[in-house]
Amino acid sequence: MASLLRGLGRRAGAQLLRNPRVRGGGGEYPGGSFWSEGTQTGRNGFLFGELPPAPGQSRKTLWWEPFWYLGYGGAAVGIYLIYHAKPLEALDIKYWAAPRAAKELEQEQRMLDKLNERPDLQERLVAVCKNLNMIEEEAYDLVLMRNEYKVKMGMHTGRVPEDLKAIYEELEAE
Repeated sequence: MASLLRGLGRRAGAQLLRNPRVRGGGGEYPGGSFWSEGTQTGRNGFLFGELPPAPGQSRKTLWWEPFWYLGYGGAAVGIYLIYHAKPLEALDIKYWAAPRAAKELEQEQRMLDKLNERPDLQERLVAVCKNLNMIEEEAYDLVLMRNEYKVKMGMHTGRVPEDLKAIYEELEAE
């Protein structure tokens, strides 16, 4: 049985080699199939291969060209107006970030001063550090990173210990 199949396979392969026929395309495209080379024999020297109109005639615009020009022109005008209409403060980070950073620094300094004044809060913060597998020197880091994304998410999801939340609330209270 195996030899019969092998013989049929050889015969079919030989038949395909002897009788090659074009597969795909079927002559629907000029010059053969879709994947064959184009019919243009060379470059004509004009942009996009478009021939210029006869002398005395104007070029006929295609249906999509006005939309294209209006779109790009409108985008350019919009970018120009947005850029030049905005005040300098809106474009430069130092104008809006400096006041926010100064406010945050002032708040952190108040919190750290309050922490240094109250030894009971320091002891509670050190205990929270030990629960979080941190060393004592990192207690101040817990205060400084209270606004970090991970801490905020931990407070929201309940992963941050309740003691730490209470300490933050006491330090932020005026």
